[in-house]
Amino acid sequence: MQRARATGDTTGPSPAAQAEAREDAAEALAEASVARRHAGKLTVAEVVRRIESGPQGPKTTAVFDFDGTLIAGYSANAFFQAQLRRAEFGPLDMAEAMTAVARSVAGAIEMQELLGRAIAKWKGKREEALETLGEKIFDKALSDRVYPEMVAILMAHRKAGHTIAIASSATRFQVEPTARFLGVEHVMTSICESEDGVLTGRLLEPQMWGPGKEAAVRAFVRKRRAKLTDTWFYADGDEEIGLMEAVGHPVPTNPGRALSAAAKAHGWGVLRHSSRGRTTPELMTRFATGLFSLMPLLYTGFAWGMLTRDKRAGANLALPAWADSVLLASNVKLNVTGKKNLWAQRPAVFVFNHRNNFDAFFVGALVRTDLAAVGKVELKTNPITRMMAQFMPVAFVERSGGGAAEAAKALKPVTDLIEQGYSIMVAPEGTRVRDMIEPLGPFKKGPFHMAMQACVPIVPIVIRNALDVGGRDAKLMRAGTVDIAVLPPVQTGEWSAKTIDRHIAQVRQLFLDTLENWPDGD
Repeated sequence: MQRARATGDTTGPSPAAQAEAREDAAEALAEASVARRHAGKLTVAEVVRRIESGPQGPKTTAVFDFDGTLIAGYSANAFFQAQLRRAEFGPLDMAEAMTAVARSVAGAIEMQELLGRAIAKWKGKREEALETLGEKIFDKALSDRVYPEMVAILMAHRKAGHTIAIASSATRFQVEPTARFLGVEHVMTSICESEDGVLTGRLLEPQMWGPGKEAAVRAFVRKRRAKLTDTWFYADGDEEIGLMEAVGHPVPTNPGRALSAAAKAHGWGVLRHSSRGRTTPELMTRFATGLFSLMPLLYTGFAWGMLTRDKRAGANLALPAWADSVLLASNVKLNVTGKKNLWAQRPAVFVFNHRNNFDAFFVGALVRTDLAAVGKVELKTNPITRMMAQFMPVAFVERSGGGAAEAAKALKPVTDLIEQGYSIMVAPEGTRVRDMIEPLGPFKKGPFHMAMQACVPIVPIVIRNALDVGGRDAKLMRAGTVDIAVLPPVQTGEWSAKTIDRHIAQVRQLFLDTLENWPDGD
C-alpha cells in the first residue's frame, strides 16, 4: 500500500524517506506474493487450510451464494419443471418464460425483471403450499445437486466457529430446505410479498441481486459488529464482483466470464467443481452398464452353483462381482482402512452408517462372500427380492411389537442363517440420514439383537463421504472416492437384554469418534 510523501530536500531522499521507501517496497512485494499464491485454481484442501489457520470465532463471517455455488445449476429450473408436471403452466406460460430467459441471456432485460416475472406466476399461492413444494423438490432434485466440495468448506467454517450465511436472489422456498440440510441458520433471500399467507405476485425491495445483495451482506456483517475484511464470500455470478472486492476473503466459485477476469486481475484464487451437474447420457450409460451386469453374473453364478452342486459358491461368485462391476462402471473407488477386520472373525453382523442408496454396494464389495440379506416380510412378493432369493439367502423378518420372547422368535430366520455360517449386513439407522448436521441417526436394536442371540461379533463399517458420489435419493452414482474405515469386531458374548442399550450406545459412539477423528490408512 502506497503512502503519501512530504516534499523536502531536492538533493536526494533523506534516510527516513529511504527507510519508508524500502518499507513500501517490501510491503508491495509481500502483497504481490500473496496475490500470486492465491491466484489461479484453488483446491478445497487449500481453502480448508486457510480457514483453519485464520481467525476463529463468530466475528469471522462466511457468506455463500446459492445457485451455481452451493448447488449445481439453478433451483428455479427445478421449480419450473415441478410446476410443469403439475400442469400449473400452459403453453402460453411456457412460451413467455422461454422468451424472458432468452432475453435475459442476451442482456435485453435485467435479472431482477426476470425474477419478478417468475414470481408474478405465484400470485394467489399460499406460502404453506410453496414451502411443502420446496421440501419435495429438495428431496427429489436439489439434494443431489449440493456440491460435496462446498459442504467440506462449509464444515470447516463451522468447525472454526464462524458465522455462516446464505445470500441468494432466489426465494426462501427454494433456499431454506437446503439451508436446513446444511444446518445454516442465517438465510438472506428475495422476499415475496404476501397478505394473510397468500402471495401477491410481487417482490419486496430491495431485491437480492448485485448491489441489493451487497447491501444486505454489508448490513448483516455490520449488525453482528463484524468486519468485511474478516468476511469470506463464495459466489459464481458476474454481478458479485462488487461484493468480492469489498470482502477480505473473496473466493469466486464456478465463476462466469467477467468474474473470472476480475479474479485474474485481483489475484483471487478460483474454485471450480465438477462433481455435480447434468445427468449426462454417458453417466447414465456407465451406471446402467454396471447395474444390469447383474443378470449375466447371476446366470454365471447359477451355472457355477449347478456345476459345483453348491448354491453358496454360485452366490459367492456372482454377487461380489456385481458390486465390483457397479463401482467400476461408475468410476467409484473405495479407500479402505482396517481391511484385516473384515476377515478377523466370521460369521458376523456387519453394521454400516446409511447415507444414500449405494452404501450397500460399498459394503457388499468389502464383505464379499457368505453374505445373507435381511428384509421386511412385505418384500417377499417383490420380484427383484424373489429373484435375488434364488441366489442368496434372504431372512424375512416380521416386525415385533412385543417383548423379548417375541423379538427372539421374529429374529430366528436370521440366527438360523448365521448358524449356517452366513454373515449379515445391515444399517442400524434403518433409513438414510437426511441432514448434514446429523453425522449419524439413532440406532435401532434389531441388528444388535441378531448378533447377541447368535453369539457373533458386531463389525462396524464407517463410511465417511458417501454423499460425494450421490445424494441421499440419487438414482445413479457419480465418479469419486469413498473413504471407509472397518473397525475391529465388537464381541457380544457377554451382552444381555438388560445391558444391550448400553452396548448399542457404545457402538454408536465408535462411529461418531471415527467420523470425528478419521484413522490413518493401512
